[in-house]
Amino acid sequence: MPSRMTSAVRFVCPACRGELETTTSAYACPPCGKTYPVVCGIPDFRLAPDPYIGIEEDRRKAERLFNEGSGRSFEQLLRYYYAVTPEDPGDLAERWIAHALAEVDIASGLVAGASWSAPGSASLLDIGCSTGALLVALADRHPDRTGVDVALRWLAVGRIRLREAGIDATLVCANAESLPFPDRSFGAVTCVDTLEHVRDAGAAMREAHRVSTPGAPLLCTANNRLAPVPEPNIHLWGVGYLPRRWQPAYVRWRRRDLHEYQIRLMTPGELLATAVSAGYGNAVVEPAPIVAPHAAPRMRRALRIYGRLRRMPVTRSLLKALGPRLLLRASATVLTRSSLSAAERAGM
Repeated sequence: MPSRMTSAVRFVCPACRGELETTTSAYACPPCGKTYPVVCGIPDFRLAPDPYIGIEEDRRKAERLFNEGSGRSFEQLLRYYYAVTPEDPGDLAERWIAHALAEVDIASGLVAGASWSAPGSASLLDIGCSTGALLVALADRHPDRTGVDVALRWLAVGRIRLREAGIDATLVCANAESLPFPDRSFGAVTCVDTLEHVRDAGAAMREAHRVSTPGAPLLCTANNRLAPVPEPNIHLWGVGYLPRRWQPAYVRWRRRDLHEYQIRLMTPGELLATAVSAGYGNAVVEPAPIVAPHAAPRMRRALRIYGRLRRMPVTRSLLKALGPRLLLRASATVLTRSSLSAAERAGM
């Protein structure tokens, strides 16, 4: 199994950042008394579950997927996952499967279209890595790769993706708001379509900044709340234009077969303010590249037009305001008292 679960990456307690003692099956924090198990070879540093499943249930599901994955391909394991997850509607599951199968090509196109680069020697952290597509896409650029996600079950599936790709990476289960890494651990950070799913986007961005070395580039994408298109996760019209407190009831009325809606789409201004308030410098929000490897010919033509428009100054501002996807590029700065005050004014 190529994905390594022990590496040069150093861990600290996500609760108190104390030094950890290790055994073959767990990490223990003597200062605060917490213990973090290793499940399916993946350290589980979560302080809170993801919105859709409890921690113990997630661990059981991850173990089931881990065992099933030994004799299945990545696509087969994906389909198995949804076969044993009947609470996910079938029509959406098919969309999610197709997207997951194309994710490596999507990630490669995103990085190329964003003109984002970091030194090849820089250690990479992908926050919200899911099944590790970006780790595969950037394997040639960054030999030292770490992916973190709150869903242990998806990391178990991701091991099969990495195995098929022959890619070596460190996978870690943790909350984006409480990362189990020391300060200044990574030379580059990516966070693709993750912030809208976390409980506290500001805390997640501050953690990304904390674990970045000074000057480390950040690449972040988000779906635009103001875009006049269906909500991209559940494919319903009108969700983003409602007050946030009304959105769960609206989704429940339209799709009673879905989990309680807990996604928080962001506007361009909110995304920028989140980065600035975390201490990032040189922060720029612009329309994101859109990559759809298996789109129909008409859609491919539309995306080529979109690609030209996002590079033209006259139309770039309009697409930033109303386009479907947002791209944030920034660099980590050394936080001083004055920069913290400026960040607080910008974000709060």
